[in-house]
Amino acid sequence: MISVAKLYGLLAIIGGVALVLSLFFGVSPCIMYHIIGLPCPACGLTRAFISLARLEFSQAFAYHPLFFMVPVVPFLGLERISSKWRNILAFAGIGVLVAVWVVRMVQLFPHTAPMTFNDNSFTGWLIRLWQGGI
Repeated sequence: MISVAKLYGLLAIIGGVALVLSLFFGVSPCIMYHIIGLPCPACGLTRAFISLARLEFSQAFAYHPLFFMVPVVPFLGLERISSKWRNILAFAGIGVLVAVWVVRMVQLFPHTAPMTFNDNSFTGWLIRLWQGGI
């Protein structure tokens, strides 16, 4: 079982890499976005935390409505919680994340950031190739 401190450290590293890629290189760290061209369920979290750091709470919520849950996730690994409840909470959290992603895709895709299609993705390249316009 991974400890809460290790999970927080891992999340901090992932978040730091995402932040550096986003701020300094203007690159999305999302593999799904670069290959498939569609935003992943976590899409917008980096921008949400950047907005949060600027105290732009409504903008942070607009980028990803579940940004406030990120600090809560590591507590699912607490040893005091039985594995049955930990699994239930994990599946519920994933279910909520996917449900929010579906709602965001229906409401915002493909015209509102961060829920836009990546024309420079591998899928975008295949579409251009199929249409004969590379």
